[in-house]
Amino acid sequence: MIKKLNVIVMALLMGVTMSFAQTADEIIAKHIEAIGGKEKIANLKTLKMKASVDVGPNMKAPMTMYIVAEKGLRVEFEMQGMMMIQCIDGDSGWVVQPFGGKKEAERMDKETIEQMKDQMDIRGSLFDYKSKGNTVVFLGKEDMEGTETYKLKVSKKNGDVETIYLDASSYLILKIVTKHTFKDKELQGETLFSNYKKVDGVMMPFTIDEREVGAAQGQAITFDSIEVNPKFENSLFKMPIASAAAPSGDKK
Repeated sequence: MIKKLNVIVMALLMGVTMSFAQTADEIIAKHIEAIGGKEKIANLKTLKMKASVDVGPNMKAPMTMYIVAEKGLRVEFEMQGMMMIQCIDGDSGWVVQPFGGKKEAERMDKETIEQMKDQMDIRGSLFDYKSKGNTVVFLGKEDMEGTETYKLKVSKKNGDVETIYLDASSYLILKIVTKHTFKDKELQGETLFSNYKKVDGVMMPFTIDEREVGAAQGQAITFDSIEVNPKFENSLFKMPIASAAAPSGDKK
């Protein structure tokens, strides 16, 4: 009888282990389907995103992001009549920081470039994760303020770790907790996603709240518009020699 019970217990444990191993990919497949399907996501090549960023009590500043998947990123942030620009062009980067009295473009340091490269992955770290060198582990279910979520741990090729919380009903991302090292310091932050809308067949969050882990408040970003696959001039991402580049880089 004891031997029979042991066999049953072992079988149950093996079943749980196999379920966890299989469930990660099953959950990811449902997530990809929920946000638009594999074909739609694979066809995401570029994004242009206009947003308002909370910079203080009752104060917002406009921001525009131009992204070419895996290749280029340009962020324009306007405040007090001045525009800050951060730009990644492949493996190089540059920045214009007028708030510090610097109006000319300067080279970006390597660590900042590597940190910003993640934003060029417009398809998300779960999509085609194996080819990116990422590994994913299903950590089980967890309640998130009354909403049941699936918890996935993504270990990236560059050493960064993401813990992704997917709504167990909609399979949309509700929160990502990140852990990475920047200039020899380990940093942890969390990003909350909400107000999903369909753009050209792809579900995208129009409200993002970024904060340090444990902080009561963070920085809210509200997107006014998101364009899928617009065309950009290559010059938009090139470092200007004499002065900051013009803000508009749409190809006509």
